[in-house]
Amino acid sequence: MSVMEKSKFRSFLQEHDQKTWNEVVDRLVPSIHPVDRAATRIWFGFWPLELREALADPRGTEEMARVMDLEGKWQLEELIDAEVDFLYGAKYWVPVKKAVLAHAERYQTPQGKDLEQRIREVAGEVATSEKIDESVVLGITAVAFMALQQIGTEALAKVADKPVARSWGSEAPEQVVKRREKSRAGLVSFLKGQGQSHRVVWDESREGAFFLARHRQDLAMAAATDTRDYRAMDYRCLEGPIPVECRVASCGYCWVGVLSGHRNLSDISDFERERLDYFGYDSVNEAEDPQPLIRLACQTQCLGDVTLVTPPWNGELKRRHHRSRDELGTA
Repeated sequence: MSVMEKSKFRSFLQEHDQKTWNEVVDRLVPSIHPVDRAATRIWFGFWPLELREALADPRGTEEMARVMDLEGKWQLEELIDAEVDFLYGAKYWVPVKKAVLAHAERYQTPQGKDLEQRIREVAGEVATSEKIDESVVLGITAVAFMALQQIGTEALAKVADKPVARSWGSEAPEQVVKRREKSRAGLVSFLKGQGQSHRVVWDESREGAFFLARHRQDLAMAAATDTRDYRAMDYRCLEGPIPVECRVASCGYCWVGVLSGHRNLSDISDFERERLDYFGYDSVNEAEDPQPLIRLACQTQCLGDVTLVTPPWNGELKRRHHRSRDELGTA
């Protein structure tokens, strides 16, 4: 790809801000296979364009990471392949990456296609070549476009042949949906008043990666009952598999994506919604949805079985708006 072609396609992508992307994803979601509808929104919640733009501040990436108290792994370039594997469409990650790069290669401004049309076109090409339904790869194709916008064509091209580590095996997308939605009878305690327990899967790609939550117990407290050593896996995991530093929504560590069963969680409170907004975690949550896909585990009560996805980073994305110029060391 020539420098001119790269510049043209990059300029096209940079015309699309967070709001525009949210609108595009909203229009795509009804056409995405149910297996990846929530997963697609969650990925865009974990990797908002706002994070990339904040880290591009003239003060430098390290300074902005300090300002926003970023913890964990927040460099998309290093996680581009690892952080798509909770999408079923990641089975086709290599052909999707190559198709998106090929689209960038042949990009011509006069074509007059908008971003949504381009995503659908590339998804259709992959679906034809892989002999699958377009809906299965539509979500992962949108992810690839956003990834290209954030990390650039050269960085994406370097990993074009790298598949995700997770093996989805021969399980069909319909089977995955059925498995996730399968109702599991609660474990009724022999102790009077103990009530029902619910299964909370925190990583469906790992065998045995679940814990039990008592009915109406918050997810963070329930996770803490799992005493296995998760800190060796992720230093943010002080108690259980969900990162947590407080119990009152002041740290933002415990934000999670709800891959399935989000209607099995308590309604979001005004306080939780305000905290999600403060941390900048609510970019994909719908304002009127009482049980959105991005939640704070310490504020969310479990009412049934759920499957979660944990973001690799946490911080205060919008904190930069609340600190003075003097605090940031600017003139």
